[in-house]
Amino acid sequence: MKKKLNLRKIKTTQSKKDDKVSVTRFSVSPQKPKKGDKVTVKMTIKNVSEKLLKGVPWQIVRNKKILYYGVRNEIASGDSFTVSVTWTALKGNHFFYGDADPKNTLKEPKIKQFNNLPQGADLKIK
Repeated sequence: MKKKLNLRKIKTTQSKKDDKVSVTRFSVSPQKPKKGDKVTVKMTIKNVSEKLLKGVPWQIVRNKKILYYGVRNEIASGDSFTVSVTWTALKGNHFFYGDADPKNTLKEPKIKQFNNLPQGADLKIK
């Protein structure tokens, strides 16, 4: 007697189900600024859902303080947008990161929020 194989769908972190946005690029330039130089921080966010997103909140942060934030409206499925801010370099150690949907207003499950934060960037300015 053959056993019937029971196949069922398993949710993985690789699936796009319930995933809405992803930070696809984050950069800080120049990488070795001097005090007084202009530093540009850029972040690109992509709508990875299959639906139009009416509002995607975002923020760019330096040393736990928000440098720049906003909401981009009407982002079609598969579309991306880039935001940037310029900061005047100060002496010291600085950590920058960007965040898409920081308060989870898009209601992504926790497991799907990891791609909303890029790897941060450390700068040491003398």
